[in-house]
Amino acid sequence: MKKLFLVFLLLLSGCQTKPQYYLYVYYAQTCPHCRSFIQVVIPELEEQYGSQMKITTLDIDEESSIEAYAKTCSLLEGYEVNDQSGSVPFIVLDGYFALVGYQMGEDQQMLEMIHQAIAGEELSVDNQEIYFFKDGQTFHEGG
Repeated sequence: MKKLFLVFLLLLSGCQTKPQYYLYVYYAQTCPHCRSFIQVVIPELEEQYGSQMKITTLDIDEESSIEAYAKTCSLLEGYEVNDQSGSVPFIVLDGYFALVGYQMGEDQQMLEMIHQAIAGEELSVDNQEIYFFKDGQTFHEGG
């Protein structure tokens, strides 16, 4: 009977797997770079991280996305809201970094950046607008 109970607990715990990582992508429907990121990078991340990473895309032109964007920006070190705010794609690996901009063809660099951040390595970034989360800050709060 104990063995059956242990098997049941193992099965039950497998069903309740929560993601370890949260990626938010703010995009505009008319942005070809956003479309490229969504069509090229996201499938790679889904394949590599599976249920460990929850990926959310947010259309920057929707009111609910603007509220989420403002909350994200408030959690970042040195991010100032100005006339350039709202540039897309705005890629946020929650708790790690936020990046303004992505160019088509940069998919391998983007994937490497995400892997480095998750591994706790220093990011190698060339001339990109990157921001880090304030100590202990995260957009996704537990559930």
